[in-house]
Amino acid sequence: MGISMLELTEERSLTLSMILGLAPDHATLRSAELLAESGAWSEWGAAPHDDGRLLWAAFHEGKRSATHTLVLLPTLYVRCNCGATRFPCRHCIALLLRDATAAARASAPPSWVSAWLDEYARSFRPPTVDTAADTRRQATMAVAMVELGRWLGDLTGHGLANLPQQGRAPWQAMASRLVDARAHGAARQVRDLSTLWGSGTDWPERLLPRLGLLMLLAEGFGRLDELPAGQRGDLLAAAGWSPRTSDDQVADDWLVLGRRHESDGKQRRQRTWLRGLSSGRWALLEDTHRAQRIEGVCLPTGTIVRGELAYGASAWPLAARPVSPLRMTGATTGPAGGLSIDAAFDATSAARAANPWLRHFPLLLEGVIAEPAPDRWRLRDRGGRLLPLPPRFGHGWPVLALAGDRPLTLFGEWDGAVLMPLTVFHNGWHDMAAWKVYL
Repeated sequence: MGISMLELTEERSLTLSMILGLAPDHATLRSAELLAESGAWSEWGAAPHDDGRLLWAAFHEGKRSATHTLVLLPTLYVRCNCGATRFPCRHCIALLLRDATAAARASAPPSWVSAWLDEYARSFRPPTVDTAADTRRQATMAVAMVELGRWLGDLTGHGLANLPQQGRAPWQAMASRLVDARAHGAARQVRDLSTLWGSGTDWPERLLPRLGLLMLLAEGFGRLDELPAGQRGDLLAAAGWSPRTSDDQVADDWLVLGRRHESDGKQRRQRTWLRGLSSGRWALLEDTHRAQRIEGVCLPTGTIVRGELAYGASAWPLAARPVSPLRMTGATTGPAGGLSIDAAFDATSAARAANPWLRHFPLLLEGVIAEPAPDRWRLRDRGGRLLPLPPRFGHGWPVLALAGDRPLTLFGEWDGAVLMPLTVFHNGWHDMAAWKVYL
């Protein structure tokens, strides 16, 4: 891909820009900066750990019990017991900021640090496969999919014009039935569709294709045994069952291009997008935790991590999991290339032809300029092709100010209708999540 690299060392495992870019939003970043300068630190320290560094701290704020925070470098595994809803929390970022200012003194880690590290090590053990339990779950999901197909047939048979009179109760009831069958992916799609009808004059045109995909999912589930392994994996994943990793394993140096956080009820999801520097393959790392459990790997945008990924069975492999912890080795000092909007859409079309249930597709665009339109922001490339951004995209003016009159390289997620920009390159990669929002 023709990019150059800044090597990270033990003394400089993270740059200040990388640390600031880890913040999930501007408020968390400002709070972390204040906490790093405060006197709330009752203890903090560092120790060598598996050719890396282990950082920990205890914060005393008010009358509450101490907040324990841990950061493991260079894998960037973080954990905190503060119970925040944002990941990573202000305590994790404050610990990294303070260590970057004045390295933590070496000392023996307390017992709670050792217990957390043991849990992290166990997460990489191969999962136990219970074939009987998998068979029962698949049978339960199959029954729910039959009900979904019948419900969709009745819905479309009565016509879309009647939907506003029926209200959202039937949609919520169907989504709850799918949740009971542990078909969480299908349930999420039903809930999303319940918000489409009545939203603008073109809602029937936006609703009908997605109803067709749901019907395709319901019909395909009854023919699982007839499908190739890749298509079967895509269908199971669309229903909400993460496919087992396949024999498709790739060892590479991976460029971290963006992260996205979402909350769904009591669950928090994090998506991390990687691209192999040698293989050129995309990889999506997706983690799900309880909403108030601050734990996981948070790789900074623009870093290069080394390791092996195992892809799930798919007709267009994208979802993957690390075989062992990924380790940061450097940071990019170049934009890593990109595509025009037309070329990016060709790649998107090929992917969706193979897997029609892809919810998010990675787009790395070069030579684009952000410009305001009457109702929303949009991107324009050198050929004049336009790409819409979300209606309430709050970083349009900062992106425009960053670029001046020069085209930029930008990365984001395409959902089939709009592009959600996540990062932008300007003398290094910048994560937009921590920027102040301008609506």
